[in-house]
Amino acid sequence: MQKNILLLSVFTLFIAFLSLNKVKAQYATAVFEYEKSSFNNSQNLPAEENLMISGAANPETVLVEIVILDDKSNRKDDPKPLFVATWVRPPYSSIGTFTVPVNYKLRGSSKYDMQIDYYRRITDMERENLRQDLYNNLFAYTEQSFTVEKKRAKVIGGTAQLVRNLNEIARKGLSLYRNRSQLQFEGFSDLVVSKIDQINKANLKKGKFIFSKEKKKDARSGYREKLMTELKQLLASELGQVLNVDLLVLQDRKFMDDYPTEKTRTEIPLNVGYGGVHLKGDNTENSSFGTSPYAGLSLPLGKKGFAGQFWSRTSISAGFFWSNFEDEAGNEVTGPIFKRPTYLGLGYRVFRFIRFNAGATFLEDESRGSSLADQVYVRPFVGFSAEFRFWIDLEK
Repeated sequence: MQKNILLLSVFTLFIAFLSLNKVKAQYATAVFEYEKSSFNNSQNLPAEENLMISGAANPETVLVEIVILDDKSNRKDDPKPLFVATWVRPPYSSIGTFTVPVNYKLRGSSKYDMQIDYYRRITDMERENLRQDLYNNLFAYTEQSFTVEKKRAKVIGGTAQLVRNLNEIARKGLSLYRNRSQLQFEGFSDLVVSKIDQINKANLKKGKFIFSKEKKKDARSGYREKLMTELKQLLASELGQVLNVDLLVLQDRKFMDDYPTEKTRTEIPLNVGYGGVHLKGDNTENSSFGTSPYAGLSLPLGKKGFAGQFWSRTSISAGFFWSNFEDEAGNEVTGPIFKRPTYLGLGYRVFRFIRFNAGATFLEDESRGSSLADQVYVRPFVGFSAEFRFWIDLEK
């Protein structure tokens, strides 16, 4: 009996390992209807599955960006996206639709803010205007961030704060623009930081050696202007790496507030099976076992669609055996609850509804002593069960 249970357990675990390698990615279809600002003819979005979103794209649209936002975010002025998916029109293609995989599973019975942005190519005039606006804003902020104290140029607030603010100005200025290569502005480099530190530590009296024909005050001012010009040229050079690519500008935006997902049900997994408990003994010849049908509930360690395949199939199980056991001396072995052996363990769903369980059984034998502490003890068990899922639908 013991060998049969052991062999069956090993075989089950082997089958479980093989089943983990058969998982295939699946996509639910969601068609975006531009005029209605909805999906699938105003239906709820599929939940707990990866999405394949498609929709119409006019010939001028080069890039479509789908942004999923948390509708409960407290930062409505600057929300942080949960996921961003991008479709880029293939070169020389004139197709009138976009199709983009969204590898982010939405939770059921929830709401999300959905944003779909359409981008077109920027014109030469628009590019030049963008360049001048960014440079003017950066240069103006740079100028007002330095002051002269005791013949030294000093940065107000420190170098780190100045660089953070310059990065923010550049990012906000580029927020409505994208490019085909998905190149993003990552912030100004350490060269900019070094140049700011150099200006911050510079002794403006050195200007008299560079501008020897000027008055002292004019020489100091000229030296400061020279350092500031070098910083501005460095800022323009680094930002130009982004401005000189194939830029795209926001053409249109569709925003859906609190878009619902499919309603999902809360299931209660009930397990009914047959198991064996190791009652006594430390070797094959002296061991005794008890077998009986059992029933119980299981709590999955992960929800399908969000946890890995292993965790979604694994659960904590608890229940009781239908029949009491009998030891080798003929004593009845019951349990501390309901006078039936009670178990607690881990279960793994091997097939669609077949679960392997293993854990501890709480037993009670009145022949072991007069106190409850002596009568109650714990023994290991293994078993197999069929899993049935029940749910209650209170929807009208």
